Amino acid sequence: MVYEKPSTGSGAERASVQVRQPFSRGIRGAYRVGSMLASNLRVASLRLRYPSFEARGRVRISAGCDIQVLSGGRLIISDCFIGRGSTVVAGVDATVTIAADYVGRHSTIVARSAVVIGAGTKIAEQSVIRDANHDHSRPLADGLFLSAPVVIGADVWIGSGAVVLSGVTIGDGATVAARAVVTRDVEPRTTVGGVPARPLRKLS
Repeated sequence: MVYEKPSTGSGAERASVQVRQPFSRGIRGAYRVGSMLASNLRVASLRLRYPSFEARGRVRISAGCDIQVLSGGRLIISDCFIGRGSTVVAGVDATVTIAADYVGRHSTIVARSAVVIGAGTKIAEQSVIRDANHDHSRPLADGLFLSAPVVIGADVWIGSGAVVLSGVTIGDGATVAARAVVTRDVEPRTTVGGVPARPLRKLS
């Protein structure tokens, strides 16, 4: 004897579920297409506004981002997703090169000299990368800064809310823990954490 599992719900309910599923998929698909078109428009607008802005490969820029290239600056973004509300600024005569897979929401990348981020790197939300600090030998009202390039290698993971300060080089395959403040160089394949960041572990 063969026992059949009784169906749950009425025929009308099952039909309603079958209708909702493709409808939901269609809505999601339309949203993705709309987001991609909006991103393409943002990239095109940046190219028109800043001749020294370059988008190479698949670049997606989300809504609410503040992206600026100041006089003499240069910004190059390659195959990267920039999350909603992020800020990227290439200052006067500065260069920003981003080849990361993605930059998380509400992150900040600002260069007065140079910031370089390697391929395959992932930057979590609310992270901050800056290559300059105020010159504390002078009154803050003078608005003077000291800058030194920041170089982040390939395949690096920057945790949520981490801060990378001027003059820092982070080696390939390194990990920066969430909320860490990186003030000195990080060796390749090394995990750092804390304030200021210190080595926690090194991969073989």
